[in-house]
Amino acid sequence: YVMDRFMHLMGLHGKSFMPLFLGFGCNVPAVAGSRIIDSPRARLLTILLAPLVPCAARMAVIVFVAPVFFGAAAAIVAWGLVALSLLVLVLAGILLNRWVLRGERAAFIMELPLYHLPSARTIGIQVWQNSRDFLKRAGTLILVMSIVVWALSTLPHGRLESSYLAAAGRALAPLGALMGLDWRMLVALLTSFVAKENAIATMGVLFAGSTGSGTAGLEAALANALTPAAALAFLVVQILFVPCVATVAAMHQETRSWAWTGLGVGLLLVVSLGGGIAVYQAAKVF
Repeated sequence: YVMDRFMHLMGLHGKSFMPLFLGFGCNVPAVAGSRIIDSPRARLLTILLAPLVPCAARMAVIVFVAPVFFGAAAAIVAWGLVALSLLVLVLAGILLNRWVLRGERAAFIMELPLYHLPSARTIGIQVWQNSRDFLKRAGTLILVMSIVVWALSTLPHGRLESSYLAAAGRALAPLGALMGLDWRMLVALLTSFVAKENAIATMGVLFAGSTGSGTAGLEAALANALTPAAALAFLVVQILFVPCVATVAAMHQETRSWAWTGLGVGLLLVVSLGGGIAVYQAAKVF
């Protein structure tokens, strides 16, 4: 209710605030939580915006990389990236509301329910039914996409650095050059599609031969491989990049449409890469 006036800037109402707020923990419950929204238009818009909320897995990558390049200012950089993500969320919401999902403003009428002690049986049945429904519909897609990414990162020789995924990263090297990133950082972004924290594990594998093993070795390798401007561009892309496969599956499950799911993923891909290029080119000047 308190956030209702602000949410109307994006064509939403107060009920959208709680699902989006859940996104700070994980984007999957943020997307699933949109079920509480009555308006189909506002519900769809909430689903498209939910992946822009920085989840804990994205923040893990930022917390690892930022101190390597920015030292004592790492906390400021991290908070700045969170603010950037939320700013993009607001701007994307306004643009989608005005140009893609135009419609009447939805009034927010909230009736307080009668409060009773919860029934353990009722809660158990609802949790079981919702969990089974998610695993049945979205779990299949998660499994398939995870197997596909695993196969691409392993075949044909069983090593990530010589895999098909690495070849794709090398093919995208010209795009990475616009952000100061080599193919290894692009592969880290690609593998984060399965789970965002995979980016750290991927960097550990690809940079293992540079300066030894362990966290200290990876930090030293990253410091030698990237400039601060490139590192900032990578973090911008990481926090705005396409969501993990579980979130994409949840988006498809809730929208029942590959078109809307593809629009959401495509929008994030364009925004993240465009933001990374803009930040790197601007940082080089200053």
